[in-house]
Amino acid sequence: MKLFKYLPFILFFSCIDLITQTTIYNSLYFEGGAWIEIDTIDNMKLDSNDFTLQFWVSGSDVHAEDGPALFSLIDLQKKVKLALFRDSGQQSAIVTIINSVETLTTINEIDWSNPDKFYLISILFSDNRGVRAYLNENIFLNITEPMIADDTKLMIGIQANEDLSMMGNYWYGYIDEIRLWNTWLADSTIQFQSNHPNKFGEHYRYTEDGVEIDTYLDSLIGLWRFNLEEASAIMVDESDYGHHGEIFTPYNTVKLSEKGAK
Repeated sequence: MKLFKYLPFILFFSCIDLITQTTIYNSLYFEGGAWIEIDTIDNMKLDSNDFTLQFWVSGSDVHAEDGPALFSLIDLQKKVKLALFRDSGQQSAIVTIINSVETLTTINEIDWSNPDKFYLISILFSDNRGVRAYLNENIFLNITEPMIADDTKLMIGIQANEDLSMMGNYWYGYIDEIRLWNTWLADSTIQFQSNHPNKFGEHYRYTEDGVEIDTYLDSLIGLWRFNLEEASAIMVDESDYGHHGEIFTPYNTVKLSEKGAK
């Protein structure tokens, strides 16, 4: 009788032990030789030709001469429409390629050698407004030349085109979250997001006074977070559109990490 009396307590503490051993990770660590494929921009867009691509990201040591690519949009003719890189030799530099033209920008606030420092990088691009890039809330690049990327596939952690006839510049570092919007986000929105890593905006459907407002949230066509319990080859899109990605690791692994934006 005594055994049955105390059995519920034994089972309770056994469950507590199992629960406390579960780890929820925050990011993926890329150590070169792996990448994520999502879909072509044309297949993901809604009605607008304006886009905003955002990353919460940090760096790490680089074991390659080529600058690691955070993402790339390249057509089948191997023309780089849009890509963003770290410079492997400079810890405070970002390299952008827009319509095959390369630009290096030194930003004192960046230290790619520090894996614990996460940055919000926002790339706004359009076929009639050009390209604008932010590090956190500050603009570091503004190009008015149109950038048409409809026929390109979104590749994360690599410089590659859709049929993989062009591959290289594998990413080294951590990616906490990726967001793709089918709109040109406002400066005020990016500023708020930079200061609040876990929020999309100050208001959602209503203001604090209960007034309904127009929202950009309906234009969120891709949301890929890495709050995982175990490794997975499928990168689930948590937006309403199901644009799931696939992780490829033919040359190196991708590791789960507890590091993340705070």
